[in-house]
Amino acid sequence: MSDRAAGCEVRDRRTMLKATAGAAALTLLGGRVAIAFPNQPITMIVPYAPGTTDQLARSLGGQMEKTLGKPLVAETRPGGGGTVGANFVAKSAKPDGHTLLFSFTAPLTIAPYQNPLPYSFDDLKAVSRVTLGPNMVAARVGAPFKDAKEMVAYAKANPEKVSFGSAGAGSTTHLAGEGFARAAGIKVNHIPFQGVTPAVTAAVGGTVDLVIGLAQALWPQIEGKKLVPIAQLGSTRASVIPDVPTFKELGVDFVMPAIIGVWAPAATPDDVVKQIAGAVEKAAASVEFLDFAKRTLTEVEVAGPLAFQSELEAERKLYQSLLADLGMMKK
Repeated sequence: MSDRAAGCEVRDRRTMLKATAGAAALTLLGGRVAIAFPNQPITMIVPYAPGTTDQLARSLGGQMEKTLGKPLVAETRPGGGGTVGANFVAKSAKPDGHTLLFSFTAPLTIAPYQNPLPYSFDDLKAVSRVTLGPNMVAARVGAPFKDAKEMVAYAKANPEKVSFGSAGAGSTTHLAGEGFARAAGIKVNHIPFQGVTPAVTAAVGGTVDLVIGLAQALWPQIEGKKLVPIAQLGSTRASVIPDVPTFKELGVDFVMPAIIGVWAPAATPDDVVKQIAGAVEKAAASVEFLDFAKRTLTEVEVAGPLAFQSELEAERKLYQSLLADLGMMKK
């Protein structure tokens, strides 16, 4: 074979290899061309100001990088109780898996039913539940009850005399209080605040009888003997606060944990969603992430796309019912 012929054969082989690599990156799925994922850095939008939530996202993302092979950056986009960031992912992000939402569920299961928003529940696709944080109820020191059973009995004997502070009207903590009261058959007096911190301050100061919030927000005051733990709102006792009973085990059938999950734009291909969910599951099981979550009193409990979607459907029905009872549904 001449040198010229040999050179042509080499070039032909290189061309074939490039074509084969291209075919591996582009596969047909139901007539749709799917780009190999991931092929660029991934951004995880956290729709809140910097704090524990974005720290969780960064910790999780650092572990996900090891599986996905691309950098994962957590970016905070606060505003509107999480709706600004949720809307960005729902409406502005390309549905290819490279822009995700890392958030509590409220921007999807509460906010769209309270105010007109440019996005809806169906504009985001569930990828994975990451944490099932323990919402809990604590009482002021000196309250006329020291546990959940006594509190329910006192509230039944004194309708609307027991007050509870929340992070604001229509917030998750407000609806948790109203939902518990409805399930327990009691009437309580809701006092809204501009955030959980002032609600906690009010309970410590004796302005309200009860305060509802995440364990991480209430526990420092409980450890300091300035608040009394009453019960947690999970279906089972969270491992991070194992000595606090659930309302359910005390006979009140009401569950409302604080869920953090990952979503993608609705049109994101299912195979990409499955790949991201697998990376989340592996990252959430890492020693590094579990240690960080434990330090923030966050319960890690992963669920895949289908289970998470089903859970979200049930949650939004509960919130719709509560909002309707309170006359807070948008008109």
